[in-house]
Amino acid sequence: MDHACSKRRFLGQIAALAGMTAAGSIANDTHPWDVIVVGAGTAGMPLAIFASRRGARVLLIDAASRIGGTLWLSSGQMSAAGTRLQQSLGIEDSPQEHYDDVMRISRGTANPEILRLAVQNAARAADWLMDHGFEIRPGHPVLSGGHDPYSKRRYFWGMRGGLSVLDILERQLQQEIECGNVTLLLDTEVTALMQHRPGGEVTGVFAAPAGGHPRAYAGRSVVLTCGGYISNAAMFEQLEGVRDYGNTVNAFSRGAGISMGVAAGGYVRGQECHQPLFNAVLASDTVPSPLLLHLLTDPVYRPAWEIWVNIRGERFVAEDTPSFDDKEKALARQPEERCWVILDDAILQAAPSLSREWSKSDIIAAFGVYPLFYKAATLEDLCALTGIDAPGLRATVSAYNQAQAGGMDVLGRTHMPLPIARPPFYAVRMQGYYLLDTAGLAVDSRLRVITRSAHPIPNLYAAGELLGMAALQGKSYCGGMSVTPALAFGRLLGETLLPIARG
Repeated sequence: MDHACSKRRFLGQIAALAGMTAAGSIANDTHPWDVIVVGAGTAGMPLAIFASRRGARVLLIDAASRIGGTLWLSSGQMSAAGTRLQQSLGIEDSPQEHYDDVMRISRGTANPEILRLAVQNAARAADWLMDHGFEIRPGHPVLSGGHDPYSKRRYFWGMRGGLSVLDILERQLQQEIECGNVTLLLDTEVTALMQHRPGGEVTGVFAAPAGGHPRAYAGRSVVLTCGGYISNAAMFEQLEGVRDYGNTVNAFSRGAGISMGVAAGGYVRGQECHQPLFNAVLASDTVPSPLLLHLLTDPVYRPAWEIWVNIRGERFVAEDTPSFDDKEKALARQPEERCWVILDDAILQAAPSLSREWSKSDIIAAFGVYPLFYKAATLEDLCALTGIDAPGLRATVSAYNQAQAGGMDVLGRTHMPLPIARPPFYAVRMQGYYLLDTAGLAVDSRLRVITRSAHPIPNLYAAGELLGMAALQGKSYCGGMSVTPALAFGRLLGETLLPIARG
């Protein structure tokens, strides 16, 4: 152990209760922690790490039985401009160009203040990961991958997805726990903030271990980094305006931070930017359902041979558009944010597999076996199985076949190798789904939770998914603009919450 760590251990031992877990016994605190962090995920861990390195006594609390939050499920996609990685490859980039790209992709709907703070701090966070052994995938950084492309190669992720990030954060956090400045409480749920009145000073939290009674923990600063609300079906539908059909996310993203922030006098913003992701097939009609697989809808990897129709049997977007944003916005306008992939036997036999995850033989075998794969001798029978309007689908297929023969499609599609004419006919139901929630707690440029009148609530901060996708990506999905801002904001708060380093 180095000298600095030994010194911090000595200074923190008086009250840090180093290494204590939720199973321990902590009476109501009157001696406040310097920082109480609610959520040991992508933002909470770096916050605890960097606050500890400035000498802070940090209490890190999580309702789960392990640290990491959504990193256990995340692909860990990141983006940052002006990194040493880019410089080593001769890529000239800047935070301003990153900002401009996100604003272009989001069509000006991202929050300028929060976005600028994110891009200005992203490179430091990325470089820090690299300094501690983060290994990126071959060929990275790239322009795109499942989202509309950037103008510069700044988009990257690790060999093990989100676990590549978690590995580094876990090692660094363990060092700070061993130094005595960070106390970690797992299986402990923060139930409320300590506050005399909404909008007033926050002085700590009430938290209860699993099966136990709430205890009071006093804190000079409280930071909410406990994820969003995507696993809270009622809150999701209330804020997003649609049901969450897919079960794809961290079970602890239950909206606790939203509820506490609003109760403290804050408010939620960004609901108007709701937009689904495109290309998922669910395992069943159960809501929410696990994802079965993703279809290939990017023409770079597989140009569409099929057509996509809504419940009325109507096409709604050119199936060969390269823009994910166009597809997602079009899907958001369809009933229940779902559509069906329609094809015939000739296309099924001639086209590449519909999915990178399943072979062509797997796809063929799925029809009539999996609940949302349909096969019928006629289009009318197919409609009876799927619920698609039969006259609508017949008219759409007829119009598409004429366009395919003449080479002129009303939606502007150019890749039309075969008509849809040879029975049997097939359909696969595709459902809009969500990995992030759109709305989030409103914060200012210092990440202080604010009231509707833009007044900061004293001592209360928020970062990570709790800010909502809309703040950083607007009505769009921009590559790497979830994980990287969470890391960057966590580090920034860890470096700036205390006016001076202790010890």
